[in-house]
Amino acid sequence: MPTLPRHRDDTQSQYSINEGEKYYGGGKEIKLPEWTAQEESRVMRKIDFRLIPWLIVCYTSLNIDRGNISNAAIMNAETPTHTMFYQLSITGTQFNWALSVFFFGYVLLEIPSNLLITRFNPSRWIARIMTTWGILAAAMGGVQNFTGLVAVRALVGSMEAGFSPGIAFYLTFWYKKYEVSSRWAYMFGGAGIFSAFSGLIAFGVADMDQVLGLAGWRWLFILEGTGSMLIGVLTWFILPDYPQTAKFLSEDEKRIVIGRLPPSAPSVVAKTMEFKEILDTFRDWRMYTFGLALMMHLCTTYAIAYFMPTVIKEMGFSSTTAQLLTIPPALVAAVWVFLVNWSSDRFQEKAIHGAICIVPTMVEYVILTTIQAKLTSFQRYGMLFLGSFNNGMIPLIVGLSTISTKGASRTAVRSAFTVACGNLGGAIGSFIYQSDDAPLYIRGHTINVCLLSAVLLLYLVTVWSIHREGIYVGRKANETVLEHGGIELEGDQFADIEKVMRADHQK
Repeated sequence: MPTLPRHRDDTQSQYSINEGEKYYGGGKEIKLPEWTAQEESRVMRKIDFRLIPWLIVCYTSLNIDRGNISNAAIMNAETPTHTMFYQLSITGTQFNWALSVFFFGYVLLEIPSNLLITRFNPSRWIARIMTTWGILAAAMGGVQNFTGLVAVRALVGSMEAGFSPGIAFYLTFWYKKYEVSSRWAYMFGGAGIFSAFSGLIAFGVADMDQVLGLAGWRWLFILEGTGSMLIGVLTWFILPDYPQTAKFLSEDEKRIVIGRLPPSAPSVVAKTMEFKEILDTFRDWRMYTFGLALMMHLCTTYAIAYFMPTVIKEMGFSSTTAQLLTIPPALVAAVWVFLVNWSSDRFQEKAIHGAICIVPTMVEYVILTTIQAKLTSFQRYGMLFLGSFNNGMIPLIVGLSTISTKGASRTAVRSAFTVACGNLGGAIGSFIYQSDDAPLYIRGHTINVCLLSAVLLLYLVTVWSIHREGIYVGRKANETVLEHGGIELEGDQFADIEKVMRADHQK
């Protein structure tokens, strides 16, 4: 059974806890949370099954819509006049710019979007994000030239802004600090498994070439964008907002979920964004190191992700075979994301797990830079599996950045800033692999190994600093709302456990 909340003399709350009684608070009394480890595990499994599968569906949709332009780029390449490059007159580095422009609005709008998520409630705001990006992603199937492609893709990025950091922020309302990374990874990895088959979808849609007079690449954008729009509409009705307002939980289950959360976590009782807290967030140097580390890391991730079909095709495979060969490395990456982040939360350790993600990928790029010309096509293709370890780092950085602060405002800004900086890497990474570097892409591989070396150093220094402080990791990270007697607010303010627990205070 959890310990009773400690009395706080510096607050207005009064706890009327007597031996044999299970009540607290003044005025209307509410039952004191009391549960066994088995009950806690059962209710958290219930939440996992309610939240994570749908978030996987949503993130799968994001992955497919964000990356399908790489599939479209080589679709029906055996019939040159039916390709996207021919029909839109794309030449030189224009395709790189089409990839890069997606991130301009995306990066600028990440923080504003995250600050609005509690204003409109998570289910509605996330549904808005998905519906609008889905409509615009489908509209990419109707563009007639390079200018149109760039304009619509920039709008897709602007509408998608806030989804990834919004989910990280959303999870902190439901899970303890050492559960956020793994849950974000379950979503990220699960989506990776399903979106790994985007190449298979592209393989099938290629057969729709010239149906109703439209090229296969146009059908790919239309069908996948429409799917995202429909998922966005359903999200409004399926995704619950907060534990206090969740209709699928009983009152006792709500008390367990809320009582086990950390006192520094965001809460619906203090969801209003405070300007002072927002400004204070920008004084923490670790937010910048996390952002820089994720930016350099995603430079490498997006660089290979966007050009994976092209890189494989340059190894000597046909365009249709290259689409299918993108699936195995993506599946391995998705499973690794799940395993390494589960282990990281299970053993409450971040530094070693991060190094294990980065070092094998560095080895891959060193090999591809030095002796690639001596390898057969299948040996070069096999090297791509070492790069699968790299993806496990993303939830580690996003999760640790999100949990290593307190309150709704700081958490919203910190998660959004980290992901925004990270996605600058998407804009930069779009230029790492260029056509004049084909077919071995030695320059691109060299850039990637240098970036990953810097990521590892930055990450380890930042993790060491957080461990040294000892507030957001270790024993203090495991303190609960119930043990603390409530949640910490800005300055010396404090919301007692009575207010945190009561659903009628959250209307």
